[in-house]
Amino acid sequence: MAARGIRTPAPAPAGAAQAPAPSRPARPAPSLRRFLARPEIEGSVTFVAFVLLFAGYGIWLGSSFLNIDDRLLDVHQNVPILLLGLAVMVTLVAGAFDLSVASMATLTTFLSIGLASKDGWPFGLVLVVCLAVGVAGGLINGFLVERLGVNTFIATLGTSGLFVGASKVYSSGTQLSPLPGHELPTWFTDVGSFSQKPPAAVMWVAVALAAVAAFAALERLKPAGRDARSWTVARVGIVAVVLLVLTVAANLPKIVDRCSYLVAVTIIVGAGMWILMRFTTYGRYLRAAGANRGAARLAGVHVQREVMKAFVLGGVLAALAGVLLGASQGSAAPDVAAGFLLPAFAAAFLSTVVFSTGQFTVWGTIIGGIFVVWTSQGLIIGGVAPQWTDVVNGVVLVAAVALSALMKRQKA
Repeated sequence: MAARGIRTPAPAPAGAAQAPAPSRPARPAPSLRRFLARPEIEGSVTFVAFVLLFAGYGIWLGSSFLNIDDRLLDVHQNVPILLLGLAVMVTLVAGAFDLSVASMATLTTFLSIGLASKDGWPFGLVLVVCLAVGVAGGLINGFLVERLGVNTFIATLGTSGLFVGASKVYSSGTQLSPLPGHELPTWFTDVGSFSQKPPAAVMWVAVALAAVAAFAALERLKPAGRDARSWTVARVGIVAVVLLVLTVAANLPKIVDRCSYLVAVTIIVGAGMWILMRFTTYGRYLRAAGANRGAARLAGVHVQREVMKAFVLGGVLAALAGVLLGASQGSAAPDVAAGFLLPAFAAAFLSTVVFSTGQFTVWGTIIGGIFVVWTSQGLIIGGVAPQWTDVVNGVVLVAAVALSALMKRQKA
């Protein structure tokens, strides 16, 4: 019998669902997992993995791989790939793909050689025409994708055939080389030569710009709960330690002295692209359009116009890559840049996991492109046939995309 003054709850009817038992509090994630999930650690894992890979190459191959001049020569010879990586990256930021950049580079390689040597045009006008062709190609891509609504893959694949076809029509499908009496300007061939070096002051300014860029890029990796002042001090320390390691271990002064004009041009273009993408209204609008077109449109962003600008910028970078390819080779061969598309995309997607946690970045593209080149070159030095280069590039591209997707899924 129930005690007086205390109500006894009525028994629950048969078949009624029982109230769920109170859930246990979630167990905190292991400390190692929390540590690895920190932005500054997560964004550095891929970089550290490549450093360990190159250290393994050094142990395996010794001075055959750990040679500053040889590795700088690798970068010098692959500057067109790095610029094409930037061309791909700017359209990827906008949420689009540009499969025509390699064909545009092939076309402007032929134009930079042919218009000067075959047609006798003033070389200043030749450079203007090559860049104008890049602008026109970007406008065609942007119009097809944004105005006519053609799928970005189909549109840029079609224009890729158009550009490479135009190069074959112009050259009659043969190689173009300077003719006697119509040689390329000496300064142009010097730009493409590895033996010619820019003034050291220019390269040290480039190093300073790279240090500033690294300092600014580290802002995105600020740990949650870390106050701004202490993180600023930490960023200064990180950049200083990296510069010290490069000076002591990699002989930074020697690297600066051995850099060619093509490497200097790449750094200057990268610095300009970094400023454009990070500190201008256009860069913010482009990222907003790529992240969420509908929300960007509601926020007042003219999405179609901004994406078309991205295609134009990508076309100009691809045209510049072709011009510099002509400077380094001194001639133009059919499909000269056809093999650059895959490593260019690999470089762009590596930027999402090299000092980044899912975002496409300028310096990550350049660093990723260099890492792709060195990875393939190390295998070639070790005796692997050069035909395996495309396999390595494909593996790196798939791994970068998979890792980036995994990181985004974990944050969702």
